[in-house]
Amino acid sequence: MKTVGVVIATYNGEKFLNEQLQSILSQTKKPEKIIIVDDCSTDGTKNIVDEIMKKFPELFVFIENERNLGVTKTFEIGISACKNDYIALCDQDDIWMPNKISELFTLLEKNEDAKLCFHDLALIDEQGNQLGRNFWEAAPKSLPVTGNTARKRLADLEGIVPGCSMFFASDLKNIILPMPESRWILHDWWISAITFFCANPIPLRGEPLAFYRLHENQTGGIPTTVKKKKNRTNKINLYNKTKREIKRILNSKESRIIKKVETNQRRQYSSNVILRIIDECEKHGLSEERKKEYNFLRERIRHNIIKDRI
Repeated sequence: MKTVGVVIATYNGEKFLNEQLQSILSQTKKPEKIIIVDDCSTDGTKNIVDEIMKKFPELFVFIENERNLGVTKTFEIGISACKNDYIALCDQDDIWMPNKISELFTLLEKNEDAKLCFHDLALIDEQGNQLGRNFWEAAPKSLPVTGNTARKRLADLEGIVPGCSMFFASDLKNIILPMPESRWILHDWWISAITFFCANPIPLRGEPLAFYRLHENQTGGIPTTVKKKKNRTNKINLYNKTKREIKRILNSKESRIIKKVETNQRRQYSSNVILRIIDECEKHGLSEERKKEYNFLRERIRHNIIKDRI
């Protein structure tokens, strides 16, 4: 029987971490290993981990970064350390449904060429109250997407699969590691781009398999990409005070120029990453249909790169 490893990146997550860990321990299909990589927390996160490791010493692996590396590199360390057949990525502040691992494991066993599967997320607030909407419904653009639609969106530098919903085969490590050392690239976009171009990821349609918590202390995630629903502006709190201050700063002429330059830099960098991914995929052989699709995308990306430089 194939095994499952869970990789968790933590940073000052004491408020919600224990609830997340308990939801993993309550899975109907238990993981064989839970790897926690801490990015130099200064709160009680490590104390929570110490206590649970005393109860399950064979189940947990704890790695502590020597310096703060950020979420992408922290996940890279955890993925690299995971020796199981399948890997599930996990945020520190969510709650898993009891059947999450079981459902994703079964789906990927039946669709081995997919290499990665993913699921919807039920949105909750800081207190754990459900917001009445799911991520796929609330996202600004239609989700989930697969195939060439997903690749076009990724080529436009969109994030389409949150890392906390990913479940993938460990042999992907050969192509997703190491991850780029760039502030423009997040781990979930990178893994999505690699996998959608080199394999055939699939969504698990139906009910969400985790509660995704929206709160103001998130170190990363999807809150600012969620659409507000009419009459629910008080429930989906996108932290208006902070946003107003950011908007005020960005409205200055100098800041608008800086923002435009940074946007172009990100597009240039990420576009070149996609081109390298396409080149790498072609080395391993592609169907004629995908060759045509990738040639079209390649030309479109190169055109956008030239346009951004002008």
